Amino acid sequence: MSLTRTSTAWWVLLLLAVLSVFPVAAATISQGTDAGADVMDSCWASDLPDGVEPHDNTLRTVEITFIPAGRLCDWEAGDTQTGWPTTIAALIGSIIAVVVTAFALRFGGAARRVVTLLPLVAIAVLWFVMWSSTLYVIID
Repeated sequence: MSLTRTSTAWWVLLLLAVLSVFPVAAATISQGTDAGADVMDSCWASDLPDGVEPHDNTLRTVEITFIPAGRLCDWEAGDTQTGWPTTIAALIGSIIAVVVTAFALRFGGAARRVVTLLPLVAIAVLWFVMWSSTLYVIID
């Protein structure tokens, strides 16, 4: 393979790896916006499941979840969970980044390898932020 084709292939793979960071970032942001300023108020403001009457004793627990990256509102008559679409997109983006990075690491020297690993590092940091942002609230 010629040097220009190798360089072009590396840049394309790096671009794909960088683009695959965005779904993970969107899931991280979505987890925070689902919780809102007060996670209990967010549950009351969201759509209530069938059979739930809006009074003080119907909401049992509230949780900011890691997988899916969203909010779980546990009501007496059922529960509501947010975040599945963004979490699935984040998982797909992570898989794409791992595969593309594995191919991109075959090209170039040490400096290119460090740059190639940056999207994976960003994805790992974003998954850690989602994991560390979980919260569980029991309502009396």
